[in-house]
Amino acid sequence: MSPAGLFAIDKAVPNFPAPAEQTGGSTFDSRERTTEVVIGERNLRSFIPAVNELRLRCGQQEDLITDPRYFIAAHTQNRRVSAVLIRHHQQLEACALFYEHYKFGIGLGIMRGGSSIGENLVAGPEAFRLQYLQLATQALLREWRIHGVALSVRASLDRCIDVMGPEQKYRMFSGGKIQHKLPLESTYHATLACMGPRTRRSLAGKRKKLEENAHVCFLPSLEPAQALEAMLSLQPRSMAKRVTRFYRARYRLLQEFPEFFSMGMRLPDGTWLSILSGWRRNRVTYIDLQMNDLHFKQESISAVMRAFMLEHEIACKQELINFVGGTSLLLKRYCRPIEPCTDIFIWRPCLRATLTRMVIPPLKPKSFYTLVKTGADECNSDL
Repeated sequence: MSPAGLFAIDKAVPNFPAPAEQTGGSTFDSRERTTEVVIGERNLRSFIPAVNELRLRCGQQEDLITDPRYFIAAHTQNRRVSAVLIRHHQQLEACALFYEHYKFGIGLGIMRGGSSIGENLVAGPEAFRLQYLQLATQALLREWRIHGVALSVRASLDRCIDVMGPEQKYRMFSGGKIQHKLPLESTYHATLACMGPRTRRSLAGKRKKLEENAHVCFLPSLEPAQALEAMLSLQPRSMAKRVTRFYRARYRLLQEFPEFFSMGMRLPDGTWLSILSGWRRNRVTYIDLQMNDLHFKQESISAVMRAFMLEHEIACKQELINFVGGTSLLLKRYCRPIEPCTDIFIWRPCLRATLTRMVIPPLKPKSFYTLVKTGADECNSDL
């Protein structure tokens, strides 16, 4: 193959339908919009004021997961954060957030957008978020070193196909359902009563046993320095494998955002068993981080910590627990509502994509989803 021929293949981008759609009396026309790809933390930080002003205009100021500061901190581990800025007549209209997976310090050329439940993805008017993602995907695939884009979108499979185009060799879809919002009753016992006997045993029974036998101590409010101490202590004993700078980034969030909190559980001698962290807004508690000591897996440390957390949040008059990124089956079955979520993987035909297919066998649709979702699920692997 001639160099010119290889270059032509590398520049090829899968065909997309024209993203024009009538919604609520307004028309989306991609020809009126321009895109800018921003790669790297330093470059993304320079656009934080503009993106947060956009979030305010779109009523997303309460949606912390679309704040670039949170996004950067959440992905401080073997990843490179990026964004695609979409402008309409020179005004910033949307920002789609992505990160690239790294292995052994080498970028894989695969961009990931959204958590496993379709969060942490787009700042911009809600009516056209799928169209923005289509434009962002096209922009990313025009970059020479990017050959794949993986998305998890809070929308039905049919809706995603309507906007992104039909399934084909270079465009794959996988529709599913998600549950991650747990309604709280007015009392702890009333909340437990809404759950099955097995769940009640895991939460209340395991907690009582651990309190009686090990005299564990629950600390509902940790200072940032104390939270950092707990995270670093649990780092080598936790299921999630994260670099130290991830925990230091969380420490800075705890310092900068007054709504952030951390709570922990430890033995009388000071040994940390679990830490749980998140933020509270408008009677909703968001949980996005939990670390548990694997040496106490048989004691169901994770469930015991959640039992303490539920009792505390109910006492604080919170009405809902939002498990950012999803939760385990123990509480998932009681989460409402059940919402659609679609995984999308799009790549362009190029030499690098071909080599990736050879290195990561077998190449089936789910194998790519497994690859690109590994990093997305790491932050909640203890939940």
